[in-house]
Amino acid sequence: MLFSRPKKVVGIDIGSHSVKTVLMSRSGGHVRLEAAGYVPVDRNRLNVDPVLAQAEAVREAVRAYPLAQCLIVGALAGHTVVIRYPRLPDMPESQLDEAIEREAGKHIPYELTEVFLDSTLLDTVTEGDDKLLKVLLVAAKHEVIDARVQVLDAAEIDVGVLGVDSLALADAAEGCDFLRVGETVALVNIGLTSTSVHFVNDGVSNFIRDVNWGAKELIQAIARSRRCDYEQAEAILCSAADEEEMAQQPPAPESEAGAIPAAEPEPVSGGSLLDPFEDELDATAPASAEPASTGASGEQDLRETLAAPLSRLVNEVRRSFEYYEHELYESPVDRMILSGGVAHLSILSSTLGDELGIQGVEVANPLESALFLGDDRDVAPLAERPAQFLVAVGLAARGIADL
Repeated sequence: MLFSRPKKVVGIDIGSHSVKTVLMSRSGGHVRLEAAGYVPVDRNRLNVDPVLAQAEAVREAVRAYPLAQCLIVGALAGHTVVIRYPRLPDMPESQLDEAIEREAGKHIPYELTEVFLDSTLLDTVTEGDDKLLKVLLVAAKHEVIDARVQVLDAAEIDVGVLGVDSLALADAAEGCDFLRVGETVALVNIGLTSTSVHFVNDGVSNFIRDVNWGAKELIQAIARSRRCDYEQAEAILCSAADEEEMAQQPPAPESEAGAIPAAEPEPVSGGSLLDPFEDELDATAPASAEPASTGASGEQDLRETLAAPLSRLVNEVRRSFEYYEHELYESPVDRMILSGGVAHLSILSSTLGDELGIQGVEVANPLESALFLGDDRDVAPLAERPAQFLVAVGLAARGIADL
């Protein structure tokens, strides 16, 4: 327990693949990213005891931090919480809490007694002659919170704040000075099993959709094609992350086999743009009878292998864009910022950019931000895989704002 005001913040991003941590402090009006930690979660142990597996990774990732001086900020996974953006009539601040609770009953698909409810006033907007209050509403079931706290307790960590990983993306983008006045940015964070698409307009969170698609689909596609186990397939995907090597491979003509097919927009008549897709990947499909070729054609083989799962990702992100721009009548997306373990794959950014018509597709890199950095050795894990740390950076930035 902290008996004095904390001077530093630790952001802890607990994923199913790895744990990422960031240690931040504020000095002289500047925010300093002092250290970063990265520890993979033991997959074998995860299948047997997921709490212990993640707790051990957390404990190792913060082992060198002065935790007694720190505010600890953890996160719930975006797909486990409900996030809504209701608009309320303008009213005095003293009446806002009661009005938000009434509104929550309309938007939250659970009994309010089953959830922890939090809200933030985002902005004041004008619709016609009406002045409205735009509110961010977050609801998490008590068992979801308890499950995350259980991991942190097992790691002997006293968490001070629990955020949401998809919301932390916007905090990171703001803290790193990635946002520009007047533009709409899509922050796309690709995890192992799910992807968050967070739309930020003029620096304000505007809409979030969590997609049931993750890097695991790429790994499984490689495992089936190459007739190898999961670990070998993951290593192949990681080795393909060298952007310069991927860029040397010219794209195949559209008529050739192996070209990444254009993702056709899903028909929306008779249903919502956000109705779920049927699975396009059959996890039990048999491996190809012919092993993938090696040598000079290896990169082209990989493009062929990843075509189907990447097409599904494009479809899911496209549906998010269309819902945001056409159903919510919001401004078109100007820029996309990718984060997560496979964000730096050039085939990923080029496919999303080409198929969605987004000229500005960037890979998040907190090292190129406005943050002051600690010693090279202390921030080395972040330097090795910067795109994976955006959530952890956002959580720590949220904590710094609370100090």
